[in-house]
Amino acid sequence: MGSLDELFRLEIAKDKMSATLHSKKVEAEEIEVSDTLLTDFLAYNNVVYGIDNEALLKVASENPDDICPIMIAKGVEPIHGVDGRIDYVCEQKETLNQEEKRDFRDIKKIPSLRQGEKIAIITQPTEGKPGRNIYDQQLKAKPGKQVRIKPGKNVVFKDEDLSFYAAIDGQLSIKHRSINVFNTYEVSGDLSLETGNLNFVGSIVIKGNVPSGYRVEAEGDIHVHGLVEGAYLEAKGNIVITEGIAGLRKGTLIAGGNITIGYANQAIIDAGEDLYVQQSILQSYCTSRGSVYCETGHIIGGSCSAGKSIEVKDIGNQMDTKTEIAIGINQRDYDLENQLTKEKESLVENIKKLENLGSMLKQKKDTQEGLTAKERVILLKQRNSMVQTKQQLASVTAQLEELKVEVSDATELRLIAKGTVHPNTILHFGKYEKTIAVPQKFTQVYLKDGEIITTTL
Repeated sequence: MGSLDELFRLEIAKDKMSATLHSKKVEAEEIEVSDTLLTDFLAYNNVVYGIDNEALLKVASENPDDICPIMIAKGVEPIHGVDGRIDYVCEQKETLNQEEKRDFRDIKKIPSLRQGEKIAIITQPTEGKPGRNIYDQQLKAKPGKQVRIKPGKNVVFKDEDLSFYAAIDGQLSIKHRSINVFNTYEVSGDLSLETGNLNFVGSIVIKGNVPSGYRVEAEGDIHVHGLVEGAYLEAKGNIVITEGIAGLRKGTLIAGGNITIGYANQAIIDAGEDLYVQQSILQSYCTSRGSVYCETGHIIGGSCSAGKSIEVKDIGNQMDTKTEIAIGINQRDYDLENQLTKEKESLVENIKKLENLGSMLKQKKDTQEGLTAKERVILLKQRNSMVQTKQQLASVTAQLEELKVEVSDATELRLIAKGTVHPNTILHFGKYEKTIAVPQKFTQVYLKDGEIITTTL
């Protein structure tokens, strides 16, 4: 071995991952270099793995001074494991496409999920593959790191497909290495161009005011801690407005459940169940399929209808402001039904006139005289008008069938006024009507045998 030491110097890398052969450039003609001798030389120096046999043959067959230094052995680096990852498959973006915007207040959308919707998929980390150095020592591979995220509130994780799913309808929230779905979206202050209009699959809480022009739509409840102005609020659940609504003749509240407000001024209100007003209803159009409770305030102007009963302190005022009260029937639907019925009658009459005109022109067309150019134009217009009028009639008929205004059971209908019902108050009980001519105090009104009865409480 000493003879090769005279010819070569073996350089071992600090990380023991490679060995390089250097020529000492000395004359030693009596030494015959072979690949076997070189292999033994490497083994003597503990280099036993990753030997490059082609390099050995090259050193043995050529002049070492010409080819050295040459890498004679190389280890195999370990392949470290790949970290696990999470891929979100649900939509997370808040920006709206141009076609999704109805007005300039449509700023963003709330990332929302439906119950059972897949949120994300986990990809497990890999273990990696160990390596070896030129001393044939194993080099451990670092395993990939696990994804450190867990299912939070209203989220379930399924092992069979390593996926997270929403347990309820709600807003996606990823915080503190936890995936959550919350059924309430909260705005800490007033609605503004920063928040924009809101549309959410759960409930919405606004801790400030809702200015004019904004839209708030929720499939759950809506709770506004402040004031609502000329805005549009619609909830499939309940609506609660702590202060009230100053609607400016366009502010609208529509709820599938109850509506509870401080007061209503020039507002449009439609409650699927009961309407609770702590103070007064002024020049508003209110509809409740249940009852209306305004026991400490008054109803002045506009109209207020309830499917069952209305309890109020005062109706109207000393100026005899016209105020309509409807019980047992949805006044807005009833008015719309009357409007559509008149429209239908008018369309039917127009169709008869068009049919008569068409019949007359066709008869003349079949004669030898025929139609003049002007009459042919009239016939063409008649046909177009007939098509349009029949389409309008079909639309109106469909609306009437869908409306189907129903009158509640007369025995349940009650108006209770613990203060005064002023003159020019028009009472509707079902399809019966009565106008109050003189002030009525501490009054109970109900329907009996087709007559509106007014009695003292």
